[in-house]
Amino acid sequence: MSFILYGVGTAVLALIVYVAYSFVSRQRKAADFKRREKKEFAKEGTQWKKSQHEYYVEKFYGTGVTEKHDFHGGYLNFGYWVDANKDYIKASEGLLSQVADSVRLGKDSRLLDIACGMGSQDIFFYNKYKPEHIDMLEATLTHHIICKKRIEEGGLEDHLAAHYGSATQIPFDENSFTHVFSIEGGVHYRYRKNFFNETFRVLKPNGWMSLADYAMPTPPRNFIENFFGRICSSLWNAPLENWCSPEVFKKRVEEAGFVDVEVKDIGKHCIPGYYEESIRPEILKELTKIRGWFTTYILCRILDELILWAFNHRLLTEVLVRARKPE
Repeated sequence: MSFILYGVGTAVLALIVYVAYSFVSRQRKAADFKRREKKEFAKEGTQWKKSQHEYYVEKFYGTGVTEKHDFHGGYLNFGYWVDANKDYIKASEGLLSQVADSVRLGKDSRLLDIACGMGSQDIFFYNKYKPEHIDMLEATLTHHIICKKRIEEGGLEDHLAAHYGSATQIPFDENSFTHVFSIEGGVHYRYRKNFFNETFRVLKPNGWMSLADYAMPTPPRNFIENFFGRICSSLWNAPLENWCSPEVFKKRVEEAGFVDVEVKDIGKHCIPGYYEESIRPEILKELTKIRGWFTTYILCRILDELILWAFNHRLLTEVLVRARKPE
């Protein structure tokens, strides 16, 4: 009997060692792949210093995307989930249409899209609305490089141009654009009010700013809400100064000089739908290939749970914002 128990114990121990070795081996291979990937895609090197907020935003969004940039169609937004839709790409393009339709993007438009991600959304804007030209500004280097590749592969160099830079120091002259968009990027800017000032500067008179962004409908009511709100803000690289109510959001836009300002709460169409998408097993499987097991099942799960918790407690919502630069 003791011999049998010894044999069973040895087999179990061997199995544990094998599983642990396989896990460590996969993690090491993933890390080696990411190092090679980074070397291939980021030869230019980041332009941000560790003292700059953009450095940490770039680090947050630049994880593992370069070989998987077609996942979810290359879109990165929360989506606009209506009519019982369960398809992420349809929801994502629905949100983009909400941003563009509200300010009449069209063939005579010159658009600057800030925080453009990996470029899929601007190809969508061009194909659907046919603006005269689109400039794209992104602070994450790997995203920027993928943008350039997408433009080249699509033969769109005459219509789209990708730029690497900051939303709070926009590298364009005054009165350059009829439209400025930012889809879910403003919460990361340090600070959003600086982005408003820069956007006002580069817009032409009567030009439109249109955003999908985030607001805090209700301020924290107790220690727990304040504590978890701060954790969510820190994990998301979102400066605390950017968190404000829709009413304060509107006031800050007006303080930058804009008129006809509208702030519309659309959180119920965005955050719950995206959360349901994020916990689908097939999505988690794909995200593991991109981000690794720990980031997918630990860090991102914590963040997504906090985001849903904040939404359910009225500490977070998504808003559509449009505003016009006066004549």
